[in-house]
Amino acid sequence: MTQHHSTHKPMLIAGPCSAEGRDQIMFSLEQAQQRNVDFVRISLWKPRTKPGFDGLKEAGIPLLAEAARMGINPGTEVLVGEQAQSVMDGVLPDLGENGQLLLWIGARNQNHFVQRDIARIASQDSRVKLMLKNQPWHSESHWEGIVEHALDAGMAPENLIICHRGFTPDVHHPNPDGLRNVADSEMAMRVRAKTKLPMVLDISHIAGAVDKLEQVAMEMVEHAYDGLVIEVHPNPRMAWTDAAQQITWDQLDAMMANVDAAVAAAATLVERKAIPA
Repeated sequence: MTQHHSTHKPMLIAGPCSAEGRDQIMFSLEQAQQRNVDFVRISLWKPRTKPGFDGLKEAGIPLLAEAARMGINPGTEVLVGEQAQSVMDGVLPDLGENGQLLLWIGARNQNHFVQRDIARIASQDSRVKLMLKNQPWHSESHWEGIVEHALDAGMAPENLIICHRGFTPDVHHPNPDGLRNVADSEMAMRVRAKTKLPMVLDISHIAGAVDKLEQVAMEMVEHAYDGLVIEVHPNPRMAWTDAAQQITWDQLDAMMANVDAAVAAAATLVERKAIPA
């Protein structure tokens, strides 16, 4: 497959898996200000397989507003339309004319009535971006349908982002590398081509472990994704959710240096091939 390697900087969405408190988020915001982070994760609602910490919920909305006042674009997963509206009401007044708020619909959230409701509410303000993660099971048609529901509910294409977070391994889709989820970048590129929307790669939820992150990040380079999502925590070992797959900000710097070098090398190679002999 022919890949395009753009000279534009890949989008970077980074921050803790879940917002745990003010100190954690303020440290994350200070670190993000020192780096080229497009959106900082301040996720307030966490779907859980089993009971456990499931987020600060509405009590954490002031943390997103504080990020907005600092000139940082905040982002959070929302599970229902009411949460999207509450976040928008609490953050948009502090966002400024040029700021952006990222909301996303997670992989588990496959009720299309809910998807449409969130998209309808997000479409009310052009500063709101909506990111759509693929469903857990392999289905190109279903993945396209998520996008189509959001568009049909009124979301402007220029405010939509698609996120590939991998698919649950099964007997038909083996997982020889022991990843948390299996990427299908060929499918992701087809969905991107059909929808003409930017596609980012959630390397944390694909890798599932710190020592596999850079391997998955190179998938972004190979297929020229438009950006990546990565979970970064001040102290990953003490994280309340997904501790095994989160890294520190210093580790992010080291990994991104390698990713940037690989992106530059890939772009140079494409340019050389384009020059007639």
